[in-house]
Amino acid sequence: MIGIANIGTQTIRRAGVGAALLAVLCAGAAVAYIPSAASLLRRAAARVSEGARSREVTLSGTLQLGGRAQNATLKLRFPLTCTLEADGKSASAARVAGASAAKITDGGLGPDAADLLRLVCPLIAYRNQTPPQAEGSLRAFAVSVGVAPTLAPTSLARLYDRVTIVLGAAARQLDRPQLWLYKDSAAPARLLALSNGAIDDLRLLQYGNPAAGDWLPRVVELWRGPALRARFEAQESHGLKDADDDEAPAADDSHE
Repeated sequence: MIGIANIGTQTIRRAGVGAALLAVLCAGAAVAYIPSAASLLRRAAARVSEGARSREVTLSGTLQLGGRAQNATLKLRFPLTCTLEADGKSASAARVAGASAAKITDGGLGPDAADLLRLVCPLIAYRNQTPPQAEGSLRAFAVSVGVAPTLAPTSLARLYDRVTIVLGAAARQLDRPQLWLYKDSAAPARLLALSNGAIDDLRLLQYGNPAAGDWLPRVVELWRGPALRARFEAQESHGLKDADDDEAPAADDSHE
């Protein structure tokens, strides 16, 4: 009986060691599964090859500033030029591909609207570039707002109900500049940017909505700590074509 008990104990111990080893191997595999920062950025840049090459897009919707919502339009001219219009005022952002600095015009909308435009434009208006140009634009912009030049480390996180990959910091280091990409599409999801010594939190939400298509988020929000600084929500879009639009045959208006 003692021998049988010892054999049983040894079996349990071996099983425990095996389970622990399996857990370690699985954990290592999970960590190794996250692609490198360089490959993730290339994948985000490769989105410029998706669909047709629209040159201009206009999003109509609402802009929320200081708790007040107003009708607004966000006009994108590819690549890297954006104009935000509301209440008879207009702010603009323009950046040369690959450059770290952008020309920002407040236009009377105020600093919160200008910062929203400054941070979101390079992440939604980098179409009409080659993938290498787009990669250079994204990298230069990320570095300009404080993200580490290597964009490493990378880690997994969730933005509401979607899985993302964090570039430039661990997912819980929210006091450090970092860029988040959606894991399934590599579309920009979140940017923690260094702005005048503080961290601004830009969130790009609801891709795939009919109002904005798969390329653009329907909602963009700019937070600083618990305070919502600015929010734009698109309700209609004009000018954003996909590949099917380019290939569709012309309508036949003839009548028999």
